[in-house]
Amino acid sequence: MTHELALLGALISILLSVIAYFVRQLHGNFRQVEQDVADVKTAVEVIKGELKANYELLKLRLAFLERGRKSKRKAGGAKG
Repeated sequence: MTHELALLGALISILLSVIAYFVRQLHGNFRQVEQDVADVKTAVEVIKGELKANYELLKLRLAFLERGRKSKRKAGGAKG
């Protein structure tokens, strides 16, 4: 009876050690995923900023081109 309890205790101890090992691994992986998500969020913010700056630049170019086209029309209309 005592031998059986000792064997059962050893088995439970081994199983708990294995569970603790995998929980530690899972926790480490979870922290890595959190870090990766933070990196992705940072990259998204950088990309958003670049896209917004490019959009503003395109708007300025379009406005410049439209102004140039309007002034050419006015100049052409005055000649004709």
